[in-house]
Amino acid sequence: MARRKALTRAESQAVTREQLVDSAEKLFLANGYHATSIATIAADCGRTVGAVYSNYASKEELCCAVLRRRFTAEIAKALAMLTAAGDDLDARLEAIAQWWREFARDTPMLLLTAEYGLSLLRDPNQRDKAAHAIDSTVDSVRVMVDDHLPSEAARAHSASFDRAANAITAFAIGLSTLRGVGTLGERESTAILTESIRMWIDRVAAETHLPA
Repeated sequence: MARRKALTRAESQAVTREQLVDSAEKLFLANGYHATSIATIAADCGRTVGAVYSNYASKEELCCAVLRRRFTAEIAKALAMLTAAGDDLDARLEAIAQWWREFARDTPMLLLTAEYGLSLLRDPNQRDKAAHAIDSTVDSVRVMVDDHLPSEAARAHSASFDRAANAITAFAIGLSTLRGVGTLGERESTAILTESIRMWIDRVAAETHLPA
């Protein structure tokens, strides 16, 4: 039998970090952000508290890694569904609605996102890290808007696209929070999101004098 190749230090650290994120995600979703301690995460992962802190500076940073991984996957899923929907705006909006309905049913993840967001109010360093994650989301939304209109529109009216991407992202973040706490139902939140997207695409089209 061939001997298994030993992991390099970097590979071993990557495995440890992934295992810590796995344990953190499981416990955060089950018990909530504030009720989950670093010690609990370490125990679940079979690591020491020191091992956690050697990979993540704080619980906030570990939670950010959990959310970044999840939302990266969600963005990829949404873009794949948009691609499969083709060029028709109505079909794309239905794809977004389908994605949103699936995503918004994950109440524990929505609540974790809200808890983490509140924790950022007192931590400017974590706010900066979260801002990078939000920026990547805005970029993905911008791709969706850009892809629906002729390419010359983006060059001539990039400010319009930026406003649309920021507004749609803000709507989605706010809706996810309201959905998580039960203020909005699935049907209403889906309608608000898709109507917002259509409104902004129509607005960009009007500003660029192009048919939506």
